[in-house]
Amino acid sequence: MEAQLVAKMQTTTLRNNDKHQTDFAKDAPRISRYSLADKASSRGGMDYHFRIITAEDKENVLKFLRRFFFRDEPLNHSIQLIPDGENSTCVELEDYSMSSIDDNLSMMAVSSSGEIIGVLLNGVMEPPKEGEPEYVTNCANPKFKKILKLLSHVDTKAGLAKKFPDQRILELRIVSVDGTWRGRGVAKALVERTENLAKDLGFDVLRCDCSSFYSGKLCQRLGFETTYALPYAEYVDEDGKPVFTPSDPHAAIVTYIKKI
Repeated sequence: MEAQLVAKMQTTTLRNNDKHQTDFAKDAPRISRYSLADKASSRGGMDYHFRIITAEDKENVLKFLRRFFFRDEPLNHSIQLIPDGENSTCVELEDYSMSSIDDNLSMMAVSSSGEIIGVLLNGVMEPPKEGEPEYVTNCANPKFKKILKLLSHVDTKAGLAKKFPDQRILELRIVSVDGTWRGRGVAKALVERTENLAKDLGFDVLRCDCSSFYSGKLCQRLGFETTYALPYAEYVDEDGKPVFTPSDPHAAIVTYIKKI
C-alpha cells in the first residue's frame, strides 16, 4: 500500500518552472488527510453549480488554493509556511493537497461565468500504522513536518479506525471559498453535496479535522459531532512551548464525525 501511495503522490506534482519555490522535497508520499479551514456562512442566492474535480482541473484548483487557502490556513499562517512573495509556494503542500484528486471524490463550485468559487477536497481514510508514518519521517521541510506530525498525532488520538471498524470513512480534507463569495453558503453546499455523494458510494462516516474555528462551526451546523479535540496550547515541543499559536479565534484542532 505504501508503494502505491508514493507512486500516486509522485504523479500529482504540479508547478511552473519559472515560479519562486521553497526548497522542499520533490517526491513526497501520499498523505491521508488535511484539515478544513474556511469561514462558515449560509446567506444569499445560488448562481453557481457543482461538479466533481477531475485530473484536468488540478492546475486550476491549485491556482485557487494558492490564492485563497495556503497562506491563510491557521496552521500554515502560524508557522509562516509560505514565504513572502507573490509567486512563492510550498511544493510539498501542493503535492499533499492534490494527492486524492484522482479518487473522484472532490468537488468544486463554479460560477455562471465558469470561475472556480469554492473547492472541497476529499479522500478515503486509510487506517493508521504503528509508529511514525513514513510521510512524516521522510519530510524534508521542517515547517511542513510540524504540521504532518500534528495531523498524525490527531489521527492516533482520535482512533476512528477502532471506533468504526469495518466501516468506510470519507474525509473532508480541504475546503476553501473565494473571498468575494463568502457569505452565500458555498462551503455549506459543498459539504452537503459531498455527504450525498458519500451516501451514493456506500460510505458510512464522514470525518473532518478542523484546524479553523470557522470550519468547526460549519461542521456543527451540519450535524457533525466532536470525537476528539486538541487545544493548540497543549500541543508543545520538547521545551514545553506550543508548536502552533494561531490567532484568535483558532484555539484547537478538532476531529468531527457524522454517521451517514
